[in-house]
Amino acid sequence: MSASAAPRTVVVVGATGNQGGGVVRALLGSKTTYESPWLVRGITRDPNSAKAKSFLADHQTIDNRLTLVAGHVYDAASLRDAFAGAYGVFAITSESYPGRVLEKEEEMQHEIEAGRNMILAAEECGVKHFVFSSLPDMVKTTGGRFLNIHHMNNKHAIEQMAREKLSGLTCLIPGFFYTNLRRPQYCQRRADGVVRFCAPIPGGQVAQWTDPTHDMGIFAARVFDMGVEKTRGKTYLVLSPRITADDMAKTFTRVTGQPAIHDPISAEEFGELTVPFVGPAFKEDAKQMMEWAAVMPADKICYGAMDADHNDSFKELGLEATSFEGWLCRSGWTGPE
Repeated sequence: MSASAAPRTVVVVGATGNQGGGVVRALLGSKTTYESPWLVRGITRDPNSAKAKSFLADHQTIDNRLTLVAGHVYDAASLRDAFAGAYGVFAITSESYPGRVLEKEEEMQHEIEAGRNMILAAEECGVKHFVFSSLPDMVKTTGGRFLNIHHMNNKHAIEQMAREKLSGLTCLIPGFFYTNLRRPQYCQRRADGVVRFCAPIPGGQVAQWTDPTHDMGIFAARVFDMGVEKTRGKTYLVLSPRITADDMAKTFTRVTGQPAIHDPISAEEFGELTVPFVGPAFKEDAKQMMEWAAVMPADKICYGAMDADHNDSFKELGLEATSFEGWLCRSGWTGPE
């Protein structure tokens, strides 16, 4: 067997979650340019949990190319064990801290600790290709107007750290997650049955979205398939076509047959509704994110961070992120209960 045919392992952080689960599925099903298909080592906090066992059973291949191992992004030793011998890593961080309610804004810095742990483990283990789910620097993007969009700034800070430490970095930037529409700060059902899209932005304001499972999965798999030599140092935008809030409501009605409107709540209420998912520390972060989303320049993409002609993802990868209509059809989502 030639060196190029030797099985290569990609470690996927958060393997049973939205982004990680999508990457696992896409890698297992990819038509890699190498002669041998990917081996996938998924990290989960408890491989013996019912969720992990079910995931493994549902996604295992005939040739047993999927394994799940114990690991935690706040446990550096577990990451070194998980990354040992791997060719690649798909890395994500989250504003949420499992099992902890974040009370103060400074606690949001836990995400940088997680990122640092993964980067140092990848460096120590000689990982060749590190693919990271990143976001733009919102202090720079907003001209210093909004300083507390921590969950975005933290990911950008991790990206910069990875660029300094790792030679084989590729970044993916998603848009707003379609799956967030299942949360009350984005979408509600009124007493009369009308679906209310309620993100606090004007009806004519555009935004870009991402299916975190399908889109991040196929983009990450394509990047790994293309190889580190072709994709190192690059950032690919996993962003849907721009769509207004009003058009999302109209598209929802056309696809599902249900009446829908865009009727925004306030940014303050949006922030308050995020508290149960992360903790009080996230309220101002979420509020400022939507205050910026309401005024983002329409001629920019990627949260207003880039010029519209910046996106070369389709030209280089041959992939496009899912449209809202496409996500509705794929997911079968018919609005809040």
